[in-house]
Amino acid sequence: MTDDELAIIWLDYFDFLGYKKKKMFLDLFLSPSDMLYSENIFDNASQIKTIISSEEYSLLIGLLGRTFAESLVEDMKDCGISFTTIYSSDYPQSLKDIDTPPFVIYYMGDKSLLSTQCLAIVGSRHITSYGKMVTEKFAKALSMAGFTIVSGLASGVDTIAHTVTLDVHGKTIAVLAGGLPDIYPPTNTSLAHRIVSEGGLILTEARPHRHLESFLFPIRNRIISALSKGILITEAQEKSGVIHTKNYALEYGKDVFAVPGSIFNTSSSGSNRMIVNGQAKAVIDVDDILSEYSLHYQPVQQRIEIKVDGDEGKIIEILKSGEKTFQEICDISGIDAKSLNSILTLMTIKGEVRKMAGNVFFLIK
Repeated sequence: MTDDELAIIWLDYFDFLGYKKKKMFLDLFLSPSDMLYSENIFDNASQIKTIISSEEYSLLIGLLGRTFAESLVEDMKDCGISFTTIYSSDYPQSLKDIDTPPFVIYYMGDKSLLSTQCLAIVGSRHITSYGKMVTEKFAKALSMAGFTIVSGLASGVDTIAHTVTLDVHGKTIAVLAGGLPDIYPPTNTSLAHRIVSEGGLILTEARPHRHLESFLFPIRNRIISALSKGILITEAQEKSGVIHTKNYALEYGKDVFAVPGSIFNTSSSGSNRMIVNGQAKAVIDVDDILSEYSLHYQPVQQRIEIKVDGDEGKIIEILKSGEKTFQEICDISGIDAKSLNSILTLMTIKGEVRKMAGNVFFLIK
């Protein structure tokens, strides 16, 4: 990790600094790492105070320096969170190309998916039976055609898109509005763990543990659009958050597809309106999308079940029902704590289980 990366992590901690203020702040220094030195901060104090209040300045000074910045990185490691910054060599080009690239991306899972061919599937949180069938149909086919499916892990369309993709052993990326390791909605916590354990990726530009605020959702949608070659709207009402995703996609020159619905059902009023206004191409079959990219169905290779006996097999059976704490595994399995710790450590190294914050373990299927 470079000094510039560490400095950006430090700067990103302060929630009172929005995107524009962070950029103004960075412009005051020759390099991001210069921010961590007190003499440089004090030399720029008068200009900094035109950006933030005196109270905010005092808070910033109180947490200035490498020690606090390094503690933020350690906390991320403890939670299983990784990061890449706009000053990192592995920062995704697709995000660097937009006018407001996130300064930091925090993630869990396989970051290499960011360099694959991605397509977003988005839509209403309040999905109808029609929307569910449409989303299932397209998510399955697009995954099997080789697309990495991007969505926002919200209820409704997002949940269906992620779940169906995993069911056919495809790859999916969930872009969150809030900070890891917290998952919103909480009902999708198990789905989030499944995404990570089955080779997917969860990412966000919100710092770890950041309180979820409503304004974070629309700005999150620019990341969904930026990562994807195009977006598919399977069902959306007239006043839907999907409008933001669509607008970003059009701004970035991405393809926008929408599935038409009944003109008598308000659940499809937004999708239909986009088609009528020429903002989205109507699609009724996955081939309508695949033909745009000269792609065809390509079933993903099925995974092979490996039978494991003994204590490892016992632990795998216990974790098949969901995540468990170390103590719960100990109580259910009857394995003594010392032996269990050694077995779980070995299983983690082999990639069979993953350890989360709170000494919680879950199975990597």
